[in-house]
Amino acid sequence: MENNKYYFDENEAENVIKFIEKLNLPKGKQGQKIKLLPYQKKIITDLIATKRVKDDLRRYREAFITMGRKNSKSFIVACLFVYVLFTDKETGQENIIVANSKDQANNIYNMVEFMIRTNKTLAKHCTIVNSRRKILRKTTDSYIQILSSDTSKLDGYNPYFAVADETHEDKTGGNNYTKLQTGMGARKQPLMISVTTASNGQDEYNTEYKKYQYALKVINGEVEDDSFYSAIFAADDDCRLDDVEQWLKSNPALDTEEGGFRSSEELERLSKQALANPIEEASFRRYYLNQHVVLDNEQAINMSKWKLCGKDFDMSFLKGKECYAGLDLSIKKDFSAFVMVFPIDDNYYIVPHLFKPADTLQTDEKLDRFPYVKYANQERLHATKGDHVNFRYVRQIINELSMEYDIKQIALDKFASGGIASDLMNDGHIMVDTKQGFYLSPTISDFYELLFDQKLVHNNNPVMNWMAQNVVAKENPNGKIMFDREKASFKIDGIIALLMGLNRAVLSQKNSDYDSNEAIDDWLDM
Repeated sequence: MENNKYYFDENEAENVIKFIEKLNLPKGKQGQKIKLLPYQKKIITDLIATKRVKDDLRRYREAFITMGRKNSKSFIVACLFVYVLFTDKETGQENIIVANSKDQANNIYNMVEFMIRTNKTLAKHCTIVNSRRKILRKTTDSYIQILSSDTSKLDGYNPYFAVADETHEDKTGGNNYTKLQTGMGARKQPLMISVTTASNGQDEYNTEYKKYQYALKVINGEVEDDSFYSAIFAADDDCRLDDVEQWLKSNPALDTEEGGFRSSEELERLSKQALANPIEEASFRRYYLNQHVVLDNEQAINMSKWKLCGKDFDMSFLKGKECYAGLDLSIKKDFSAFVMVFPIDDNYYIVPHLFKPADTLQTDEKLDRFPYVKYANQERLHATKGDHVNFRYVRQIINELSMEYDIKQIALDKFASGGIASDLMNDGHIMVDTKQGFYLSPTISDFYELLFDQKLVHNNNPVMNWMAQNVVAKENPNGKIMFDREKASFKIDGIIALLMGLNRAVLSQKNSDYDSNEAIDDWLDM
């Protein structure tokens, strides 16, 4: 063991395997005992039997376990929970199960309950209260219990062992995980466990992806954390879909190995479907190869391409240059966005100005799980006074920007513009009515082309980057595409404003005969 700080307790390892294999197998034949597979034995004994030399306490305080679907990763946690409840000398154990839904949490609880209920020795030492989804061990005043995924209800607990199941689907931005983990401070050898399949790998705030990235840093030696354990089962990037060796990498329970139960026949069938229908490939890679892949219905903007287009360029070289802007105005307390698009040498430089009410920053930060206050303090976001975006302030900023940049046109949706459109016209700006929704489908095509050719250059505004990853697309029967606010889980206003500005900028390059006076006449006639 590393630096003689740790040792592997062979007796404990043997005991935990013997203990678990005396239990009945959930969902097996009646009376069938558990027979652990090699990967299950390794994870369980690593966590239970790896100890510190200085005090004989367990080494690990946090575990990240990830593999493809249907490999019984939750079963491993159920075994651990039963073992510590009956063998650890810790009194007052609070062993807690939290998941994203009742069904997920019940899956682990039901396995634990079955193992205990069908073992006479264990059952007589417990009180099982299924109505409360709680199992109490009388002699140590300890329990295993499901808790609501409602973050506000997790305060006041002092977990011993805790599991957050399927963290790739976590909707709390990691708050549940953090509350459970920070509640463990009074315990001598607690363990916080995450079991999951891969997320899409695009959201840096996703709980699974954060833990995955951290695990890689620990493995690679970038971060020194002896208390962090990871078991990552994933196929190689860009591997063939029908490569059985890759299936085994992400599915350690594959039935091609002795004792395996994960159906290779099913994977063969699903891989053939994915090879025949490219639309199915992303799902196969994500769920069965455990790769970080974006599903078609999740994200409309390829974030890898978006990141390649990010440049921290010097704004001074844009001074005096012509640009075309999109103005997307808020309703009530929402975002407003003014995005300038500069067409320069076949590239399109993007400069966003995003506005949000100062009084709602902290509340919305919790709802949207995004650090608005931080970025407002860094001036990457305009926080306007009050509980709604002050359009007078937006107008002021636009007029100040027009002193430095040659704003040729401002595109906005007339029906959502309020009085600011007339005010900006009176200030001398050329306003162009630009409908949103499916009307911007041709512009979305231009956007994708520029994005993939890396001719779209943005200044890495973190709020804009977040909005880009939030975008979800919708297609109508005629094949037209729109970026859909309703389907998006979080805000995309800056991207909508970008499209509106890009619409005018691209058109200006295609049509050099554009008559600005005609645009004003068209606006007044509408």
